[in-house]
Amino acid sequence: MKKKIIALTILGAIISVFIYFFTQSEEVTIVSIGDGLSLGMTPYGIEGKSFNDYLKEAYENKHKLKTYIHEFSTAGKTVKELIYEIKENISLTIKNKKIKIQQAIHEADILTISIGMDELANKKITNKIKNEYLDDLEELLSMIKCLNNKKVIVLGLYKWKNNDLLTIEKINASIRDIALTDKFTFIDINHLLTNNEYYLSKDSHYINYLGHKMIYNELKKLVKF
Repeated sequence: MKKKIIALTILGAIISVFIYFFTQSEEVTIVSIGDGLSLGMTPYGIEGKSFNDYLKEAYENKHKLKTYIHEFSTAGKTVKELIYEIKENISLTIKNKKIKIQQAIHEADILTISIGMDELANKKITNKIKNEYLDDLEELLSMIKCLNNKKVIVLGLYKWKNNDLLTIEKINASIRDIALTDKFTFIDINHLLTNNEYYLSKDSHYINYLGHKMIYNELKKLVKF
């Protein structure tokens, strides 16, 4: 009887260990880096619900979320600034734990990158501005490729105010080419956000939760829950 109890105890321990490692392997770390769009920023200076937040909730509901890091996204951030932060390997204290940006990018099972709308939306995009942005983006994605070879998703731009549709479409085509060269996934969000109801203000390029939900609906097609 004693031997049976010992055997059952050992078997139970083995099963528990197996279940632990199996469930751990299913858990996902989501990291978002970028500008105000990545944060769900609003014209009122506060963050709303972003497409990243919807993704996080979906994994939470499936009990498959390990970590969610969005603190490296900042309203107004440019590609050059993000390149600098990665080169300098800046760190932030998140939930009482210091995390470096290179570590966060490396550990991400899903990494979303949305940068350019804050940088370009409120200016007329000349060829010089476009080429400089794309050159910087190419450098940025090349750096990220060295840190992460898992699921990296790059979002394009969408038309707003001064910028004509053809210009945005050309930039998005170039973003897609750069992303695919690095074996990343590209999402063209321009066609998703043509409805005026998705915007919080006619004077701002920031979208509301409905617009972010539209982006999330595209995003969830690319990941496994």
